[in-house]
Amino acid sequence: MSKSPIRAPATRSPRGGGAIQSRRSPWCARVQLLMEAEGAMSTAEGVARRIDDGGPDESTLADSPYVRYCVQDSLSRVVPRAVELLGDLDSMASDEVGYLATCANGLDLHPPVRHRMTGPLAAYLVDGLLTIA
Repeated sequence: MSKSPIRAPATRSPRGGGAIQSRRSPWCARVQLLMEAEGAMSTAEGVARRIDDGGPDESTLADSPYVRYCVQDSLSRVVPRAVELLGDLDSMASDEVGYLATCANGLDLHPPVRHRMTGPLAAYLVDGLLTIA
């Protein structure tokens, strides 16, 4: 087994680097970060593919907020860990890192917010009818 550095897929990390390729942190922390980020991305891509393949039916519409909140929760864990793994104040003070953290946190406020969708999603699970709040 080769001990080459982890390289994020080029389509997702055009600059190739950042927290995942930072040699300052242990491999296990970097791999964990990559697994969570890739898992969230794959989940979102799955819903997007379902929409592209067959149009948005009610099942896909219902799965969309589940996936969105899953990705939102993943970002709320991944971004602070990624900033921490960068390991220096210069990285944390950069405009790029600050912008990423702001956008990731701002997703919590993007409609429909979770607390407004909890009731409709619970009703969908019971009777199969979804109403977007």
